[in-house]
Amino acid sequence: MGQKTLRKSKLKGGAAKDTAKMKKPIPLCQCTNAGTGKGCTKAANGNSLFCAEHQNCPKPPLNGYEPKYDPQRWNQDPAVTKSHNCYNYYANYINPNSVEECRKKGLKGCRTLFAQPGGLHGDRNALNAEKRRVCPVLEKLMMKDIPGLTKTSFYEKCPAGTSKGAMVNDEFVDFHFVVQDDDGMWSHKDGSNKAKRFDALGRPIFNPELAARNYNWQGSDLNYDRFCGFYCVPRDHEVVLGQGGFSLTPQERQKLRARKEESRRKARLRRLLQRTRKNR
Repeated sequence: MGQKTLRKSKLKGGAAKDTAKMKKPIPLCQCTNAGTGKGCTKAANGNSLFCAEHQNCPKPPLNGYEPKYDPQRWNQDPAVTKSHNCYNYYANYINPNSVEECRKKGLKGCRTLFAQPGGLHGDRNALNAEKRRVCPVLEKLMMKDIPGLTKTSFYEKCPAGTSKGAMVNDEFVDFHFVVQDDDGMWSHKDGSNKAKRFDALGRPIFNPELAARNYNWQGSDLNYDRFCGFYCVPRDHEVVLGQGGFSLTPQERQKLRARKEESRRKARLRRLLQRTRKNR
């Protein structure tokens, strides 16, 4: 997950708005119907994570291999915090070489040390292409990196030796990973920020598919509106990841979105001209 930054963002179906002035969204219920697999779309009830109808929302099953939430491990040493991202956190992998190199850099420019999907098997630059930053490609690269990783669902129990994680996507721009902890709730580490247990609205995460993932109201350009899936991640042995070549700064993301918006504007203009010529 990338760092947050203040900028003007093009909202779906509307004009560009100053994301720093957007109204804070209303939190939605985080309960999924175990039978249909569909999430509730009602507003959460007060400080609860659920609507009035789902106050007794069933918890997902655990298998005892879920990692304990340990923010000290990721947040205490600045060299660890600055050089490890959501993918490191997802695999529970701290690379000692990355830590040492970040220290040598004086904690500057450590984003290049992040683990990235595909980095372990020579595909470290695969995500430099915008069109590849989508769920199917990310999933393929991740499964190549992590043998034994399998797809699952929110209410399925992972096999012994694994525990549940999830991946989300800001299509063509960024991606992010979250982890289920040993109490059934979820945590994550966005870029070089500290590990945390709350969503984009500052609320605990019961179900990452239904938790808030749009950071626009905070003034950030990030909106992880694509949910890629739940996965069973190996926990009975160390999962080693490779460093990646892809890591956009907030300024680079801003330029990317501006280029994509200009491309869409030109495409709309071409279609309009084609219709005008056809009607002559």
